[in-house]
Amino acid sequence: MPNPLLIADRVSVTFGHGRARSAAVREVSVRLEPGQITLLMGASGSGKTTLLSVLGCLRKPDSGHLTILGRNLEHARDRELVAMRRSHIGFVFQFFRLFRSLTALENVVIGKEISADPRTPREAGENALAAVGLHAKRFLLPEEMSGGERQRVAIARAMVKKPEILLADEPTAALDSASGAEVADLIRRSVKSSGMAAVLATHDPRLAGIADRILEIRDGRLLEERK
Repeated sequence: MPNPLLIADRVSVTFGHGRARSAAVREVSVRLEPGQITLLMGASGSGKTTLLSVLGCLRKPDSGHLTILGRNLEHARDRELVAMRRSHIGFVFQFFRLFRSLTALENVVIGKEISADPRTPREAGENALAAVGLHAKRFLLPEEMSGGERQRVAIARAMVKKPEILLADEPTAALDSASGAEVADLIRRSVKSSGMAAVLATHDPRLAGIADRILEIRDGRLLEERK
Protein backbone atom coordinates (compact mmCIF):
# COMPACT_ATOMS: atom_id res chain seq x y z
CA MET A 1 0.00 0.00 0.00
CA PRO A 2 1.42 3.45 -0.90
CA ASN A 3 2.29 5.86 1.86
CA PRO A 4 -0.40 8.39 2.79
CA LEU A 5 0.06 11.83 1.29
CA LEU A 6 -1.17 13.57 4.42
CA ILE A 7 -1.49 12.58 8.06
CA ALA A 8 -3.24 14.77 10.61
CA ASP A 9 -2.76 13.51 14.16
CA ARG A 10 -5.13 14.91 16.83
CA VAL A 11 -5.12 18.43 15.41
CA SER A 12 -7.12 21.08 17.26
CA VAL A 13 -7.91 24.73 16.58
CA THR A 14 -9.31 27.13 19.18
CA PHE A 15 -10.66 30.63 18.65
CA GLY A 16 -11.08 33.40 21.19
CA HIS A 17 -9.76 33.89 24.70
CA GLY A 18 -10.98 33.39 28.23
CA ARG A 19 -14.71 32.81 28.50
CA ALA A 20 -15.09 33.44 24.78
CA ARG A 21 -12.68 30.63 23.95
CA SER A 22 -14.21 27.91 21.78
CA ALA A 23 -12.84 24.90 19.91
CA ALA A 24 -13.46 24.89 16.15
CA VAL A 25 -11.59 21.61 15.54
CA ARG A 26 -11.20 19.04 18.31
CA GLU A 27 -8.43 16.43 18.14
CA VAL A 28 -9.13 15.37 14.57
CA SER A 29 -7.03 12.58 13.08
CA VAL A 30 -7.22 11.71 9.39
CA ARG A 31 -5.06 10.13 6.69
CA LEU A 32 -5.30 10.94 2.97
CA GLU A 33 -4.30 8.22 0.54
CA PRO A 34 -3.33 8.62 -3.15
CA GLY A 35 -6.30 8.48 -5.49
CA GLN A 36 -8.79 8.78 -2.63
CA ILE A 37 -11.74 11.15 -2.51
CA THR A 38 -12.84 12.02 1.02
CA LEU A 39 -16.10 13.81 1.65
CA LEU A 40 -16.11 15.95 4.80
CA MET A 41 -19.76 16.51 5.63
CA GLY A 42 -21.33 18.69 8.29
CA ALA A 43 -23.60 21.64 8.86
CA SER A 44 -22.43 25.25 8.65
CA GLY A 45 -20.22 26.01 11.63
CA SER A 46 -19.29 22.38 12.19
CA GLY A 47 -15.58 22.98 11.58
CA LYS A 48 -15.25 21.90 7.94
CA THR A 49 -13.59 25.06 6.62
CA THR A 50 -11.29 25.40 9.64
CA LEU A 51 -10.10 21.83 9.24
CA LEU A 52 -9.45 22.43 5.53
CA SER A 53 -7.36 25.48 6.43
CA VAL A 54 -5.17 23.27 8.63
CA LEU A 55 -4.86 20.49 6.04
CA GLY A 56 -4.01 23.10 3.41
CA CYS A 57 -1.28 24.80 5.49
CA LEU A 58 -3.27 28.04 5.65
CA ARG A 59 -3.02 27.99 9.42
CA LYS A 60 -1.17 25.94 12.00
CA PRO A 61 -3.13 23.82 14.46
CA ASP A 62 -2.98 24.92 18.08
CA SER A 63 -2.12 21.33 18.99
CA GLY A 64 -1.51 18.07 17.19
CA HIS A 65 0.72 17.24 14.25
CA LEU A 66 0.45 17.55 10.48
CA THR A 67 2.63 15.53 8.09
CA ILE A 68 2.48 16.12 4.33
CA LEU A 69 4.44 14.07 1.81
CA GLY A 70 6.37 12.53 4.68
CA ARG A 71 7.39 15.85 6.17
CA ASN A 72 6.38 16.75 9.74
CA LEU A 73 5.30 20.40 9.69
CA GLU A 74 5.05 20.93 13.44
CA HIS A 75 7.99 23.35 13.50
CA ALA A 76 7.74 24.61 9.93
CA ARG A 77 8.19 28.33 9.41
CA ASP A 78 5.59 30.41 7.61
CA ARG A 79 7.62 30.53 4.40
CA GLU A 80 7.91 26.75 4.44
CA LEU A 81 4.14 26.39 4.77
CA VAL A 82 3.67 28.83 1.88
CA ALA A 83 6.05 26.78 -0.26
CA MET A 84 4.21 23.57 0.65
CA ARG A 85 0.78 24.84 -0.34
CA ARG A 86 2.05 26.57 -3.48
CA SER A 87 3.82 23.51 -4.82
CA HIS A 88 1.73 20.60 -3.57
CA ILE A 89 -1.81 21.70 -2.66
CA GLY A 90 -4.62 22.88 -4.92
CA PHE A 91 -7.64 24.80 -3.62
CA VAL A 92 -11.16 25.09 -5.05
CA PHE A 93 -13.59 27.48 -3.39
CA GLN A 94 -17.37 27.77 -3.31
CA PHE A 95 -17.58 31.16 -5.00
CA PHE A 96 -14.83 30.55 -7.57
CA ARG A 97 -12.55 33.46 -6.53
CA LEU A 98 -11.69 34.36 -10.10
CA PHE A 99 -10.31 37.74 -11.09
CA ARG A 100 -13.16 39.48 -12.88
CA SER A 101 -10.89 41.49 -15.18
CA LEU A 102 -8.88 38.46 -16.36
CA THR A 103 -9.81 35.90 -18.98
CA ALA A 104 -10.26 32.23 -18.14
CA LEU A 105 -6.76 31.52 -19.42
CA GLU A 106 -5.22 34.35 -17.44
CA ASN A 107 -6.96 33.18 -14.27
CA VAL A 108 -5.54 29.69 -14.75
CA VAL A 109 -2.05 30.92 -15.61
CA ILE A 110 -1.89 32.65 -12.24
CA GLY A 111 -1.97 29.19 -10.65
CA LYS A 112 0.69 27.91 -13.05
CA GLU A 113 3.21 30.64 -12.28
CA ILE A 114 4.03 29.09 -8.92
CA SER A 115 4.48 25.51 -10.08
CA ALA A 116 7.61 23.65 -11.11
CA ASP A 117 6.13 22.42 -14.40
CA PRO A 118 8.71 23.10 -17.16
CA ARG A 119 6.10 24.10 -19.75
CA THR A 120 5.31 27.76 -20.30
CA PRO A 121 2.43 29.12 -18.21
CA ARG A 122 0.31 29.72 -21.32
CA GLU A 123 0.79 26.18 -22.64
CA ALA A 124 0.06 24.63 -19.27
CA GLY A 125 -2.98 26.89 -18.80
CA GLU A 126 -4.43 25.98 -22.18
CA ASN A 127 -3.92 22.27 -21.47
CA ALA A 128 -5.62 22.64 -18.09
CA LEU A 129 -8.62 24.39 -19.65
CA ALA A 130 -8.81 21.73 -22.36
CA ALA A 131 -8.91 19.08 -19.62
CA VAL A 132 -12.02 20.69 -18.12
CA GLY A 133 -13.64 21.22 -21.53
CA LEU A 134 -13.17 24.97 -21.73
CA HIS A 135 -10.36 25.49 -24.23
CA ALA A 136 -12.77 27.18 -26.64
CA LYS A 137 -13.72 29.69 -23.94
CA ARG A 138 -10.21 30.50 -22.77
CA PHE A 139 -10.47 34.17 -23.76
CA LEU A 140 -13.82 34.83 -22.04
CA LEU A 141 -14.11 36.85 -18.84
CA PRO A 142 -15.77 35.21 -15.82
CA GLU A 143 -18.94 37.30 -16.26
CA GLU A 144 -19.31 35.83 -19.74
CA MET A 145 -19.45 32.26 -18.39
CA SER A 146 -22.02 30.28 -16.46
CA GLY A 147 -21.53 29.33 -12.82
CA GLY A 148 -20.54 25.80 -13.78
CA GLU A 149 -18.01 27.08 -16.29
CA ARG A 150 -16.50 29.45 -13.74
CA GLN A 151 -16.12 26.61 -11.27
CA ARG A 152 -14.42 24.52 -13.96
CA VAL A 153 -11.98 27.39 -14.51
CA ALA A 154 -11.32 27.39 -10.76
CA ILE A 155 -10.65 23.64 -10.90
CA ALA A 156 -8.28 24.11 -13.85
CA ARG A 157 -6.44 26.78 -11.86
CA ALA A 158 -6.06 24.39 -8.92
CA MET A 159 -4.99 21.49 -11.14
CA VAL A 160 -2.55 23.31 -13.41
CA LYS A 161 0.33 22.95 -10.96
CA LYS A 162 -0.36 19.20 -10.64
CA PRO A 163 -0.86 19.14 -6.86
CA GLU A 164 -0.65 15.97 -4.82
CA ILE A 165 -3.55 17.15 -2.61
CA LEU A 166 -6.77 18.86 -3.70
CA LEU A 167 -8.93 20.66 -1.13
CA ALA A 168 -12.38 21.93 -2.11
CA ASP A 169 -14.67 23.98 0.12
CA GLU A 170 -18.33 23.61 -0.93
CA PRO A 171 -17.39 23.24 -4.62
CA THR A 172 -20.99 22.67 -5.80
CA ALA A 173 -23.00 24.80 -3.36
CA ALA A 174 -23.32 27.76 -5.73
CA LEU A 175 -24.32 25.59 -8.71
CA ASP A 176 -27.55 24.16 -10.04
CA SER A 177 -28.06 20.39 -10.16
CA ALA A 178 -26.74 19.87 -13.69
CA SER A 179 -23.64 22.06 -13.19
CA GLY A 180 -23.00 20.50 -9.78
CA ALA A 181 -23.09 17.00 -11.23
CA GLU A 182 -20.73 18.07 -14.02
CA VAL A 183 -18.24 19.57 -11.59
CA ALA A 184 -18.43 16.52 -9.29
CA ASP A 185 -17.66 14.18 -12.19
CA LEU A 186 -14.78 16.39 -13.28
CA ILE A 187 -13.25 16.25 -9.81
CA ARG A 188 -13.70 12.47 -9.71
CA ARG A 189 -12.00 11.96 -13.06
CA SER A 190 -9.18 14.35 -12.20
CA VAL A 191 -8.41 12.64 -8.91
CA LYS A 192 -8.55 9.12 -10.29
CA SER A 193 -6.38 9.92 -13.32
CA SER A 194 -3.71 11.80 -11.36
CA GLY A 195 -3.48 9.78 -8.14
CA MET A 196 -3.84 12.86 -5.96
CA ALA A 197 -5.83 12.84 -2.71
CA ALA A 198 -8.89 15.07 -2.44
CA VAL A 199 -10.98 16.36 0.45
CA LEU A 200 -14.32 17.93 -0.42
CA ALA A 201 -15.93 19.83 2.44
CA THR A 202 -19.65 19.98 1.76
CA HIS A 203 -23.20 19.62 3.00
CA ASP A 204 -24.30 18.60 -0.51
CA PRO A 205 -25.41 14.92 -0.48
CA ARG A 206 -25.09 14.82 -4.29
CA LEU A 207 -21.33 14.46 -3.89
CA ALA A 208 -21.64 11.19 -1.97
CA GLY A 209 -21.66 9.25 -5.24
CA ILE A 210 -18.05 10.15 -6.08
CA ALA A 211 -16.59 9.61 -2.60
CA ASP A 212 -14.42 6.71 -1.51
CA ARG A 213 -15.31 7.54 2.07
CA ILE A 214 -17.43 10.03 3.98
CA LEU A 215 -16.37 11.67 7.23
CA GLU A 216 -18.96 13.46 9.34
CA ILE A 217 -17.87 16.41 11.45
CA ARG A 218 -19.98 17.99 14.17
CA ASP A 219 -18.91 20.68 16.64
CA GLY A 220 -15.33 20.21 15.48
CA ARG A 221 -15.19 16.45 16.07
CA LEU A 222 -15.10 13.65 13.53
CA LEU A 223 -17.96 11.34 14.43
CA GLU A 224 -17.77 8.45 12.00
CA GLU A 225 -16.49 7.20 8.71
CA ARG A 226 -18.80 5.58 6.21
CA LYS A 227 -18.79 4.61 2.55
